[in-house]
Amino acid sequence: MTERVAAVSHSNITTLPPAYSDFSEVLNATSLPEWIDRNFLRHDPYAFSSAGKNYFADFVAQCSKNYDVDPNGIYCIGSGATGLSFNPYKYTAEGPKKFSRSSDLDIAIISPYYFETAWRDLRLAAHPAYSSPSQRLMRKIDHQRGRMFDGAIVANKLMAHLSFGGPWSLALRRMEYEWQDTLNITGGLNFWIYRDYWSVRSYVAEGIEKCREKARISQ
Repeated sequence: MTERVAAVSHSNITTLPPAYSDFSEVLNATSLPEWIDRNFLRHDPYAFSSAGKNYFADFVAQCSKNYDVDPNGIYCIGSGATGLSFNPYKYTAEGPKKFSRSSDLDIAIISPYYFETAWRDLRLAAHPAYSSPSQRLMRKIDHQRGRMFDGAIVANKLMAHLSFGGPWSLALRRMEYEWQDTLNITGGLNFWIYRDYWSVRSYVAEGIEKCREKARISQ
């Protein structure tokens, strides 16, 4: 992996430092799961680095307390992890989209308890015998169904329909304002609830592999 640049204070610069990873090393990785473990999920996230310090440990501690989850199951995914987005829909001829001050922070929370609870809540919300689901809700749940097989629940989009959604929403808004100020960014804060670590890594791997496919096609 390329050497990381020294962290620079976000409040004193107009441009962000280079991404942790060069896309060429992602393209050449022979074992994608191993690359993700070493260079994506196990490093202090790019978006949380500022003035020689990485604030992710502080974020994790706060997140763990607010949501009553194990701190070892909290990860930054998306462009905030390395400075590059591996969302294939944001991939262009110039390569992966870079993290910017307007980029969202995508946070994975591993919790079998909250995953199962959310799954039950969504089944009840979508079942005509228990409620009268609106078309808007069903569109959200239809979108969610594609992620359920991946062991992921997009909590932000469905918070109003989760039994724990009220307290989570309040804490999310407070954290969002605080961390926008701390990191000098304007992007939002998105929470994804995962069943286990394998599901997180598989989600990241799926996006990277699709980006690699687009890169190979364009060569």
